[in-house]
Amino acid sequence: MLAHTNNTFHKSRAPRRGNPSRTPPDLAGVASRLFAYLIVLVLLAACAEKRLLTNSCASVEDVGKKILEALHSKDMTSLEALAITEEEYRMYLWPHSPVYGIKEWQDHYDFVWKQHQTRSTYSLRQTLSKYGGKKFSLVRVLFSGETTDHSIYHAHRDTRLIVINDEGKEMELKLFGSIMEMDGQFKIISYKTN
Repeated sequence: MLAHTNNTFHKSRAPRRGNPSRTPPDLAGVASRLFAYLIVLVLLAACAEKRLLTNSCASVEDVGKKILEALHSKDMTSLEALAITEEEYRMYLWPHSPVYGIKEWQDHYDFVWKQHQTRSTYSLRQTLSKYGGKKFSLVRVLFSGETTDHSIYHAHRDTRLIVINDEGKEMELKLFGSIMEMDGQFKIISYKTN
């Protein structure tokens, strides 16, 4: 009977359902995976916070090079794409403009945008007429005006491109007004030069 009792003690237990109990190394693996997921979520949230500008450039020099290329090829579409869109103006510039702070003007966004766009397009056509088809190499970008901080973006004012023309002479071109810098992105605010 004792032997029978001993056999009872030595019977193998039936396996548990589900995963066997976790050992400390398994818990550490789970914790590291959870931490990695958390980092991914934080990075995705940071990307969602970034304000995106369409067809933006990575630097002011990049803006200068692209405008010179588009002028050389007389590409009006590319030139227009280097400037802020109406949506970008409405979302980022308008709420931080001096005019927006005047109560009487707050209901006149459409008029303000139309004036901005009309003047910019008129100046761009003049620039294309004067410099279209000409080849220039960018030396550097200068700002004759001050850089102003508008909370979510900076405006680099009175842009000048120092270039070398096809005869090898250095010259200064004023092809557009200000450049907007926001979250490491650069775009032309307006082609209006005065």
